[in-house]
Amino acid sequence: MVDSTEKRLGDVAEIMAGLTGFSDKGKYRYNVVQPNSFTDTGLMNEVDVQRRGDELADKQLLSVGDILVKRLNPSFVHVVTLESVGLVASQNLLVVRPGQEIDPDYLGYLLEQKDILGRVEHVTGSTTAIKAVSVKKLAGITIPVIPLTEQRKVGAVWKLSRKRKQLLNEYMTESDRLVSLLASQIINGGGNRR
Repeated sequence: MVDSTEKRLGDVAEIMAGLTGFSDKGKYRYNVVQPNSFTDTGLMNEVDVQRRGDELADKQLLSVGDILVKRLNPSFVHVVTLESVGLVASQNLLVVRPGQEIDPDYLGYLLEQKDILGRVEHVTGSTTAIKAVSVKKLAGITIPVIPLTEQRKVGAVWKLSRKRKQLLNEYMTESDRLVSLLASQIINGGGNRR
């Protein structure tokens, strides 16, 4: 059994709201992450290019290890990697920046667990169909904190499971494409070359 203590998320991570104030005009150009910009397997899709009249501070830009949580109906998160550094979170996202005692992948794993997300709902007292998460509500949940070496192991297994899911998705897409191609060839050519 691994030693575990319960701590408030707000005590072990900084939680920030995504930014507002973007438009089509402005001196400064930013790549803005929306809730649909990332997948449940950790891939980052296209981001929106938006502008602002004022320059953002470095702290407001995404850093390696930041975790993006959807404000509405969160079900999966995105852990920022080197490829996403410098992007900006939209107002529909929360940014969780883990402190020194928390591994980002471990925290990402925890934030995808139904019982952890259920604590957010419990703190909100909300039973509505659309679950809205605020900085205060997220900061108030408790999470199990285990030794950092064990956190890294859990985080590594979580990342592998996401990679497995991505590979299975790609396999199914390719399999469907091949079946369609074979069926098309049989229908159009009778299955025989004439």
